[in-house]
Amino acid sequence: MTTPLPAIIKAFQGALEFWSINCSDKDLSAIPPAKTNDPLAEVVKIAKLIKAHTTKVGIIFEPSKLKKQSEAAEKTVTDMSKSYVLFMSALAQVSPSKVSELFYKEILSKSQDLLDNTIAFCKELAVLEDEASNGETKDEETTTDEPSNQVNTRLVSVGKLWTNCDDLVKLVEAGNLKFLERKTKMHLTLIEDGLDEFSEWAENPEEVDDEDPFGLDDSYSDTEEDKVPSLEEDYSDNDDDNLEKREHLISYCKLWLQKFKLVKLLFFSINKSLPTIPAGSDIDEIYRVEALICKEVDQLIVELMLNQIIDDEVHEHSTAIDRACFSILNIIKRANKNNDTKTKWCGSWLAKFTEILDSMYKK
Repeated sequence: MTTPLPAIIKAFQGALEFWSINCSDKDLSAIPPAKTNDPLAEVVKIAKLIKAHTTKVGIIFEPSKLKKQSEAAEKTVTDMSKSYVLFMSALAQVSPSKVSELFYKEILSKSQDLLDNTIAFCKELAVLEDEASNGETKDEETTTDEPSNQVNTRLVSVGKLWTNCDDLVKLVEAGNLKFLERKTKMHLTLIEDGLDEFSEWAENPEEVDDEDPFGLDDSYSDTEEDKVPSLEEDYSDNDDDNLEKREHLISYCKLWLQKFKLVKLLFFSINKSLPTIPAGSDIDEIYRVEALICKEVDQLIVELMLNQIIDDEVHEHSTAIDRACFSILNIIKRANKNNDTKTKWCGSWLAKFTEILDSMYKK
């Protein structure tokens, strides 16, 4: 005895909802893993298969023809559900420690998008099946009326699943190194966002609005107590000590502009310097350190532009950036322990960076 179509759709939807929760929790331990040599390649292959099954289901569930093709509908939905079982099994075999937690979480996120849209698709299939059983459907090809909401929704849902499958395939085929490159570019953009204004300010801090150096609004400081003393006020006595502090601040900021160029160069060089198949732990560590550098750079710029002094807070952020940059160098060297050709540049980069450090802290 064959299983009725409504029961097949309901069971499929229930499984999808269970898998979606697993992906959301980033825990696939409840799913039996596959035993393939390359689970990521299997994920790609099955995602393409799911796309093909989606197309078949979309065609067979054309409202006016569905009732006449009940057996075909049962088979296509069953085949589609089986492809998802294989997909989740391959996904459960993927090791976060091998591909990196960063890449693994993105794969799960894309997979959850696919699952959630398939859940919505199942709900639409159930409605179409119910309408076909009750004789409430129209022929899409002969009707002169506007297409029904059900028809539009069905086609849109098929398109969404195509996109989900394509996105997942593109992500996995590009690999974890390419994904890290995307994240590195994002971090670079965050750093560059604050550098233009800081660069202008470093040339002559006195020309920038001391009460609102970031151009927030005219009511930035409401009281005299809230106002940050301007450099003009600080150095109005023109004594040697104050002039020296002012010159040191400007010199310090200009040295940081040179260091920022080297930080950007370091970021640009990361992906070119890692092995073709990097360790997942190296990718995760680099991403974490990049994020730390972005945060510390932002806080350093804020401290310098807002308070206009080189205090312990500034030194703390500065030291954190230096250590983080050295950490990235160490990761790259460790990852290329048997390939010095990818790390030769590290020596010259370190020499230039150290030269700036010596100039920055010589006093």
